[in-house]
Parts: sequence; structure tokens; C-alpha cells
Amino acid sequence: MIVGVAVCPGAPFLVPGVAEPLAAGSAELVAACVAAVRSLAGADRIILVTAGRRTVLYPPGTVAVSASPLRRSDLAPRRCGPALAAGTIVGRALLDRAFPDVVPAPVAIVETGEDPATTCAAIRHGHPGSDALLVIADGAATHGDHAPGRRDDRAGPFDDTLAAALAAGDPVALRRACADRDLAAQLLAVIDPLCALAQLTEADPPTTARVLYRGRPFGVGYLVAAWHWNRP
Repeated sequence: MIVGVAVCPGAPFLVPGVAEPLAAGSAELVAACVAAVRSLAGADRIILVTAGRRTVLYPPGTVAVSASPLRRSDLAPRRCGPALAAGTIVGRALLDRAFPDVVPAPVAIVETGEDPATTCAAIRHGHPGSDALLVIADGAATHGDHAPGRRDDRAGPFDDTLAAALAAGDPVALRRACADRDLAAQLLAVIDPLCALAQLTEADPPTTARVLYRGRPFGVGYLVAAWHWNRP
């Protein structure tokens, strides 16, 4: 049973120690991410949903190896866990930033493949209690000539559709916004976690929804949103 969702970007500078000047210049984005993640408190389990090459479920207690591309330069490498996707490392850092003392629930990790149904099955597997999802996804990375994917005028309308669906708390609209996977790939958008979110919630839309942040720093479309369900 899903009781809350936070959607945050997979920006590497959200990991402390990776690119502090960029984080310092993006205070509004950082604050929005912290607020969205803090809204997940109260669930029995938090599931971090990020993009990966194939669907993998990591149980609570999984630790990312620090030899990843996002490893802090001031920490020695550790070989105590699997090599997780970059978005997973960002999501874990956001949880630690939002809950500096202790994350208030066990955290499972689901890295998606290209099949949302497989991802949804992994998320639903074997947990009867309440779940909160931290979904790491990005809009188009082609906003302007200096964007990672250079300029593509389709980026604005693409991100508009994503933002509208998230603001409305409309899983059907979110599924439609993510339907053109070829376009998403051309725009360097990270949408697989959003596809899974849409499928998971289509039969049970959220009670409330809001977008806490929308911007395109560094030419990448970043969205922060929060969905919640009023449960008896």
C-alpha cells in the first residue's frame, strides 16, 4: 500500500562532496528535494526507485560501494556492497540529507529495467505494510546550447507534459507523458522510474499532489514533486 511518493532529480551535485559549488548555487532545488523526501516519514518502508540496466531489488541494509563515479574524493574506497546505479547513490544521499540522524524506515532499492511491469512486481513483492517511494528521474537534458545533449526544442513541451501530470497527481497522464520512449532517449530524459510510478498508481491515484520545484539549471529539466494518499 503506497502512502507517499517523492520525485527528485538524479543530479550528481546532490551528493555531498561531489560538486559543492553547484549545490550551493542550487539551494532552491536542494531545499525542495529535502522537503519532498521528509514528507515520506511515517511509512513502514521506503523504496528508492531509480533507473538501471535491469530490474534489481536490493533489500534494506544494502550499501553502495564508494568506488562508483560519484564517490566523494575525501573517502577511501570501500568494497562492502554492490555497485549501484548513479541515481541510487543520489537517492540515498537525499535520504541522508533529509534525515541526518536516522532514516525513519528501512530502505529497499529497486533499480528499473525497461519493463515497468517487472519493476512494479519487484516493488510489490512480499511487503504487507505501507510503502513510500522515492523516485529518481530527470526531464530532458537538451535545454539550450550548453546542455549535456545540446539544444532540442522538443525539450520544453516534453517537460511541460511531465510537470503537468505530476502536479495533477494523474498517473494516466504521467504514463502518456512517458509513452514515447524514443523521444525520451533522444532528449536524454530518465523516465523509467516514472513509468513504473504511473503503472503502480494508475488504479489508485494520490489524494493530493504538488510540484515543489521546476527548473532547468545546466540545461537539464529537474522536477521535484510530492504525492500523498489519505489512508484510513
